Amino acid sequence: METEITLYKSRQRKPGYSGIIFFMLISLALLAALCATIYLLLISSNFFKFLISVIVIVFISVFLYSSVKILIRCITEQRAPEEEAVEILSITKTGIFNHKAKQQLIWEEISEIQIIDAVISVTVDLYPEKDFQLYLGDTDVYMDMTRDDFAKLLGCHYKKEIYTYNSPLSCGCGG
Repeated sequence: METEITLYKSRQRKPGYSGIIFFMLISLALLAALCATIYLLLISSNFFKFLISVIVIVFISVFLYSSVKILIRCITEQRAPEEEAVEILSITKTGIFNHKAKQQLIWEEISEIQIIDAVISVTVDLYPEKDFQLYLGDTDVYMDMTRDDFAKLLGCHYKKEIYTYNSPLSCGCGG
């Protein structure tokens, strides 16, 4: 069984070092601003300046806390071990192998294939328990090809018509 294409579970993108450095610089700048505001608070003798300094310290503290929290999350995500590639679906000359259900479907037994809004639906009339749906956005297929290219690849082996439809984006205006 020679595989034409195997779809893997898409991996989560890790934050880059530039993002980590960016949030580190922002955190340092906010820390410097916090120190400067505390210094101004300590040397001010006017009650109005004192009150404004306290309000500014509260805002800077909130932003500093958020920035450090994001920085720590970026560092932990970057240091996390690389996920192992998980096979989801294989398309071969003989048929489709669904790795999730561990089922081989031969092209002749498949009665219908639909790709609607990045969801592939495979229907087997004789064995309804073999029917499955797969959201293609969870796979790496769109890194290598478009939806139409994927449909053409399926069409090379599946001799019946493949129904593809992409619903238009809604403007949110109802109706």
